[in-house]
Amino acid sequence: MGIKQNEFFYCYSPMLFYFLKFDKSLEYICTGKHIVSNKQFWQFKRTPELEKAIDEFKERKLKFFNSEKKS
Repeated sequence: MGIKQNEFFYCYSPMLFYFLKFDKSLEYICTGKHIVSNKQFWQFKRTPELEKAIDEFKERKLKFFNSEKKS
């Protein structure tokens, strides 16, 4: 029994991380830094709940930026 290719989600966005962690109360597995870019990431196990939260974040972000363009 090995690890599936898409079993984990690596979040490199601090905004998305805070949304997942604090708004959605999702737990991450670990954090680290990318070996080349030195950017911090947070590793989450892919679940339907995580996918739904990511979709919600993208939708909110899109609505926010679209409303900013109209101002």
